[in-house]
Amino acid sequence: MSVLLGVAHGSKDDGSQQVVRDLLVMAAAQRPGLRAEAAYVDNASPSIREAIRLLVEEGERDITVVPLLLGAASHSKTDVAASVQAARFAHPGVVLRYGRPLGPHPVVVDVLARRLAEVGVVDLPVVLVAGGSLDPDANAGVAATARLLWEGRGFPSVDIAFVSTTGPSVALALDRLRAQGFVRVALSRYFLGPGYLPRQVVRQAADVAGVEVVVSEPLGVSEGLATLVLGRFDEARAGDIRMNCDACMYRVAYRGLEAAVGAPQVPHSHPDDRLLGG
Repeated sequence: MSVLLGVAHGSKDDGSQQVVRDLLVMAAAQRPGLRAEAAYVDNASPSIREAIRLLVEEGERDITVVPLLLGAASHSKTDVAASVQAARFAHPGVVLRYGRPLGPHPVVVDVLARRLAEVGVVDLPVVLVAGGSLDPDANAGVAATARLLWEGRGFPSVDIAFVSTTGPSVALALDRLRAQGFVRVALSRYFLGPGYLPRQVVRQAADVAGVEVVVSEPLGVSEGLATLVLGRFDEARAGDIRMNCDACMYRVAYRGLEAAVGAPQVPHSHPDDRLLGG
């Protein structure tokens, strides 16, 4: 059976890595005999290339890489993809498959709704807060998730905000809702686990006066997400899974990002890879 290598962003907060480990343990428990390991783009070890090297060293010859990322941004399109391709060149006798990110997906949306319910949010306006990306396609994925979160539920509205890189900011999203007369608002943290950016959501919200904010927990570990991870794993094993690039910044000339079209892609620099070369 192929090994499932789940790749997350990585954080200096080990609680984030613990979520990844627990999610992979839960996924493996649903599939007896499946080996599931973790790797990280940055801030935690092992790197993708190092994890693959170790697996090959242990005799594994069939590895399926699943990005435990919530959308198709530069990490999944570039960093992870390029690392997988580099590993193919380094280990020509090994079958390496690459799956899709986790979201947008109804399972992810259901978990977001559950986290909001856990803090008592039923009929408040919601702001879905993500990290933010230079890639318009990735940010559009957050907007799609927000729309799916609103559909069929009692929230008056579900807006979006980002803690870095792009807008609207958390402060701007809260200011807009306050201007509409809302004095109590919910923030849904669109992150897999804890870390610097999820904490920034709380800090940035605290700077906005005149509105009470209820903040839900990141997605965390659940049976539904574990099943989704296995679904992405099975997809990659069953056929040719390609990134949805219809609106990708590397194919579409967005204003100010024209130089990205067709640009060569290289893996993210990770300390684990210094001894591997390349």
